[in-house]
Amino acid sequence: MSDTLTYCNPLPLPQYQAGRACAHPCFKGPSFREMADPTVIKFEGRWYLFPSAGMLWHSDDMVNWEFHHLEEPFDPGYAPTVVVHGECLYLSASWDGSSIWRARNPLGPWEKLGTHGEDEDGNATWLKDENGQPVRWGDPCLFVDDDGALYCYCNLAEATPAGDEHPYKLKPCEGVIYGVRLRADDPSRFAGAPVALIEFSPSRWWERYGEHNQMTAHPVLEGAWMTKHDGRYYLQYSSNGTEFKNYAVGCFTGNSPLGPFTAQQRNPILIQRHGFVNGTAHHSVVDGPDGRLWCFYTVRINNVHPMERRIGMDLVLFDENGEMYVDGPSSAPQFAPGQPRSGDAGLLPLSVNMNVNATSVRDGRDARYAVDDSIQTWWQAADSKQAQSITVDLAEKFDVTAARIVFADQGLDYAAGIVPGPYRYRVWVSLDNKAWHIAIDRSSNTEERHIAYETCAPVKAQYARLEVLAAPSGMEIAVAEFTVFGKPNFSV
Repeated sequence: MSDTLTYCNPLPLPQYQAGRACAHPCFKGPSFREMADPTVIKFEGRWYLFPSAGMLWHSDDMVNWEFHHLEEPFDPGYAPTVVVHGECLYLSASWDGSSIWRARNPLGPWEKLGTHGEDEDGNATWLKDENGQPVRWGDPCLFVDDDGALYCYCNLAEATPAGDEHPYKLKPCEGVIYGVRLRADDPSRFAGAPVALIEFSPSRWWERYGEHNQMTAHPVLEGAWMTKHDGRYYLQYSSNGTEFKNYAVGCFTGNSPLGPFTAQQRNPILIQRHGFVNGTAHHSVVDGPDGRLWCFYTVRINNVHPMERRIGMDLVLFDENGEMYVDGPSSAPQFAPGQPRSGDAGLLPLSVNMNVNATSVRDGRDARYAVDDSIQTWWQAADSKQAQSITVDLAEKFDVTAARIVFADQGLDYAAGIVPGPYRYRVWVSLDNKAWHIAIDRSSNTEERHIAYETCAPVKAQYARLEVLAAPSGMEIAVAEFTVFGKPNFSV
């Protein structure tokens, strides 16, 4: 709705797309959705979201998003980056997307710049280094300084050692974030030699690899992003791997676009090891409708595939020392961009780990999994041919004002033609578990959206029920999380 005052992570975007791996002819795993590594830009009063694996989404308020399919380039590669430079927009992406595209409008048409070449391993590229030699980059961030100079912050590929069977025929320099100025007359060519700006250091614990930052042999520094604020350059990056809960964002600062850069004392600036929203990194920062900076970031799912991810967003702030940080990640409702207030909206998750029952249960998929504050477990009904429901006892009477529903997409199978579609559902509330009233009605829903965040007028209730009337054709009724939000009965 256009009058939405709050939002909730993961963002309830329409048409989260198929995992990139699902299209590969050799892919044998279960189907999954993938949307991550977001670049969000503001262009002519509207916001555009470019994620990995498909493009793009646009919004007039940064809360309500619409999907717009781009024929070319629909999927330019992982981690696309877009920047407005002069009268044009420039786009690039990682490794297999090592090229520069140009357009006058985010919706295209986009044209590819440069000339085709091959790196030392025979991989195609349209980029040339300062010596005119083919070069490839990963996780690029295009940045325009106040003087109009165009830069890229990225990883760079090295030649594959003899006998190395790396699946992508490259050896990514993922332990180093480089910066390089691009030529004004041809942005597909380097204007000078790349400069190593951030190099892996095991002394910075958030850069160490693994679920518990226990390894130093596999440094992963990626997802660079540059923000200029009050004359200082804030070079952000992600570290330790998108498959881990502790995937984090760090930040270095400097006085010029190519450094030198020094690590902030306040680091990492975004991390969450636990809870419903975690693995929060590989991000972008954009001016919002309220004149504040907002961070869009990856949210880890990793149920059936490491690349199974979603999108979140939160406010960017600066402390008394001028150091950047993200006010998040959040998993409860937040005031939306453009509202008089910012941050947490004061709505508590009332349903987490409360008593719950279901009309039917598939073995091993109990109803409690729908209220356990985990995106990696789910309740699944034994019969999806008819409506099914789960009922939660909130234990006390509260003013219920919102609900988040994350459907688990069980049965999704792109190869078999079982594809995403609308879920139809209702949320009911009751004071006594006898007289029930509809608080949210999506029984006629036609929108494809497997994550829903719904608000309603405050209603006093002790019980809440999610009634799933229908799943998309061929899929099962399954819910990863049903969260009821409301005001507590005490002052906080």
